[in-house]
Amino acid sequence: MIKIQKPRSIAQKLALSYAVSAALILSVTVIGLAYFETSEIDNYQTAEIKNRFSLFSYDVVKAENYDAWLALKNKYKKIIQEDGRRIYIRVDSADDRYRIDAPFRINPDHLDKHHGFSKQNIDGNFFRIYSKKFPAAGERPEVILSLALDAYYYEDFDQWLDLAFDVFLLISVSTIALLGMFIAKRNLQPVDVLSSHAQSISASNLSQRLPAEDLPTELQGLINSFNGVLDRLEISYRRQAAFNSDVAHELRTPVGNLIGQTEVALSKPRSYEELEEIMQSNLEELERLRSIISDMLFLSHADQGEIALNLEPCSLADEVRQTADFLEILLEENHNTLEIKGDARAPVEPSLLKRVFTNLIGNAIEHGSPDSPITVEIKETDSFAEVTVINFGNDIPEADLPNLFERFYRVSKDRQNSGSNHGLGLSIVKAIIRLHRGDVFASSNNGIIKIGFRLPLSNPVSGEEN
Repeated sequence: MIKIQKPRSIAQKLALSYAVSAALILSVTVIGLAYFETSEIDNYQTAEIKNRFSLFSYDVVKAENYDAWLALKNKYKKIIQEDGRRIYIRVDSADDRYRIDAPFRINPDHLDKHHGFSKQNIDGNFFRIYSKKFPAAGERPEVILSLALDAYYYEDFDQWLDLAFDVFLLISVSTIALLGMFIAKRNLQPVDVLSSHAQSISASNLSQRLPAEDLPTELQGLINSFNGVLDRLEISYRRQAAFNSDVAHELRTPVGNLIGQTEVALSKPRSYEELEEIMQSNLEELERLRSIISDMLFLSHADQGEIALNLEPCSLADEVRQTADFLEILLEENHNTLEIKGDARAPVEPSLLKRVFTNLIGNAIEHGSPDSPITVEIKETDSFAEVTVINFGNDIPEADLPNLFERFYRVSKDRQNSGSNHGLGLSIVKAIIRLHRGDVFASSNNGIIKIGFRLPLSNPVSGEEN
């Protein structure tokens, strides 16, 4: 079985579409013209044979005796000779004296069929025949007069005309296909230009964009969308590059500490107490590494567009209280008090939400002013539950606010690590809230720091209200 290869080129597809459309339209037109032409030729032949037949039938009606009939037979014979056998006249009668022979036959039983018209091949030529009965008059009995008119000229003309229509159709479709190919290629040149620009975009040149000027309207939306994808790709690539650098920096410090302390320990004999102290210090660094790696794995899964599925309606205030119990020692050490205002019920995954509250309240304790209150405000706004953690401390610069939830971002440009803080706390908050189809926010004004989030009151999976 032969498989036809479909054209892949848009220009070829358009040209083929033009050709098929033209073939259909022109075919209908040509068929209509051919039908009209055949009908007109048929009407013309019918009119011609009827006109001639009327002349002959007038003579038949007048010939009411044999002498008149003999004169009529001689007249008919002369007419046939003069017309060069383009016409034949035949008369059928029960009386042989009133019969005129011709090289064709008429079936009297079929005389009423097709209103007396019929067609026959006579001596290799096509003839159209018209027959009619004439009742007896005087000495003449009933006769059937038949006139055969040579239609070869008309049939030959009809064949040539059909051939001309076919040639016209073939040339027209071919011309339209070629013009369609030319027009399509000419109008698709902007696509070739865009392709050449797209080929020049690489990882080292992500800032380049496809030109959107002087392009057809149909391509504007595509180019804008593609450039938007490039914008997001460039941002993502730069973030990934910065992220890799930050990861390397964050891991290098504890690994360096581990190597340094181990080298010092091995430089000379150590007592059990000294080795225990070094091992304890190394364990702290290893715990820090494990914490970074665990947080990185969590963020990696969150980046894959997952959604929290194990949701259950919970009191957000109760979740805050449970978190406060866990952080009670830190609150006491920093002389902070925690106040909870308001409440709302929202579908959440409790274990993840506790981590959010732990990070937010822990962030407020670590970066807020000692001996200052920390307030957690919970309220319902439209179809969202809004939670805001408020603490007092140094204002966060306006330029830093949009980046607070980025990985490894610190307001202070000093990259020295302290304790377990490795700059992933708020980015994990953002990731968890995104898993719940919510959003985060932050503000700072006159020493009042507000960091919080909004959660939908309905289940983002089922859409059910809680």
